[in-house]
Amino acid sequence: MELRRDLSLTSLTLTVVTGTIGSGWLFASYYAARTAGPASLPAWLLGGLISFMLALVFAELGSLINSSGALAQIPLLSHGRLSGFIGGWSIWISYLCVPTIELLAMLDYLDSSLPWLTQDRNGTQILSGGGLAVAIVLMVFFTWINLNGVKGLARWIDNLTIWKLIVPLLVASVLMLLSQHWGNLSIPVRIASDPSAINAGSGTELVNAVGSGGILFCLLGFRTAVDLAGETRNPQRNVPLAMGLGLGISLLIYLVLQWSFLVSVPPEALQKGWSQLSLGQHGGPLAAIALGLGLGWMVVLLLIDAALSPSTTAMAYLGVSARVSWMMGRCKLLPKSLGQVNRHGVPDVAVVSSLVLGCALFLIGPGWQQVVAFLTAAQMIALAMGPASLLALRQQLPQERGHFRIPYPTALSALAFVMATWATNWCGRTALEGAVLAIGIPSLLFALHNWRKRQPIETKEGLWWGLYLGLLVLDMELFSQGQPLELSNLSHLAVLAGIALLVLPIAVNSALPEVSPHALTHLKTDQQHLG
Repeated sequence: MELRRDLSLTSLTLTVVTGTIGSGWLFASYYAARTAGPASLPAWLLGGLISFMLALVFAELGSLINSSGALAQIPLLSHGRLSGFIGGWSIWISYLCVPTIELLAMLDYLDSSLPWLTQDRNGTQILSGGGLAVAIVLMVFFTWINLNGVKGLARWIDNLTIWKLIVPLLVASVLMLLSQHWGNLSIPVRIASDPSAINAGSGTELVNAVGSGGILFCLLGFRTAVDLAGETRNPQRNVPLAMGLGLGISLLIYLVLQWSFLVSVPPEALQKGWSQLSLGQHGGPLAAIALGLGLGWMVVLLLIDAALSPSTTAMAYLGVSARVSWMMGRCKLLPKSLGQVNRHGVPDVAVVSSLVLGCALFLIGPGWQQVVAFLTAAQMIALAMGPASLLALRQQLPQERGHFRIPYPTALSALAFVMATWATNWCGRTALEGAVLAIGIPSLLFALHNWRKRQPIETKEGLWWGLYLGLLVLDMELFSQGQPLELSNLSHLAVLAGIALLVLPIAVNSALPEVSPHALTHLKTDQQHLG
């Protein structure tokens, strides 16, 4: 059984939108404002630029390699099995966390009306027994929808995403019209009496909002189009279009939401600056503002959307994470049982595995902002392989012409790689080092397992990953804020750009002379299936 190509351009675009607008629209404006204040608006534009640069690279890759779970297949094709495992594992673990974090956000938002969903433990809200049961039941329900075929999943996503497009714009418009506190745009992030204001500048605050404030976490949903390319009609055209349309629509909505949030906060709540803003009560920050304006109907609408928006995103990512592990199973990077497909053309073992692991993560889930910083770092590391693989595959497959191709590939790939390197650093020291450990340790175990079985894994072609991650950690330990050789913002950006421009040609030149035979069969199968 093969996966079925049932997704239209509309369904794929709406899948990108629903993967981009989840719990982020309920929290990201608040955390970005606390981190950067009015500079959160240009921070969204910067995050959008980084996302669009990466999306251009993956638009060509998704058009060329139109397989579901392609983010695991791309580094395998260009650089062999070790690179394939590192790239696939890093994106898989980040995908696995998304349904968990979306449902945690949903239950946290609903806690004001249903307090039995959570409980306080040492000042941190965690799921109660009842909340855990609700979360697991929802995960099982989403699994059932996924197991019944991608066409049924698309119907759910199409209908619920229309709601997700309307409600944020309605909420933003009403709050902006009723509040109009334009003076908020001149209030600094920190007041002069705040000791931390001495070491903070607008540049630091802006990049922190992009990395750890949740902006990039919200805008990286374009990659779902690549991971569902194997179930998309006419993927050479529809994958790039869906990525561009979905990302553009989502960025516009987030900009409107951020602008509305900045001018809707009561000025008296900002007497100590944006960094001290606290709107966590009454069902979340947006609901708190609506309640202060006497908009009871909006609070109800927000609570309904708090159930629907994160749930739809969780449903989509449960399926997308399964496509990554399905591809890794087919390519023998994970147990091959994950590569099975049921009678509906769905990777059933992979979907159930995502269910089990996702439920296990409920037991250790910390706060939303802490998780998104780690997830963003892991995703940026995974997406950083795109520019290297694109340039390598152009050399390995020079005869491939019937797909979307970006102009000036060397320059655009280098720029995308530099921006991905910057963004990974902006996630913060804890998030970056946690992501490197979560990727590095399993990769070492994978290499050791294959060495003991005397199975080749193209180690030399994958060593650039170790160089890249090692330099990122070394830079964080030496040159980041508070470290012995702390650099100014511009100097640090230059150092990170230098690291990226050093590693990228090494990565491209270390690629396989020809695409990996472990993935070539699947590439041919996909091309034959198309035509």
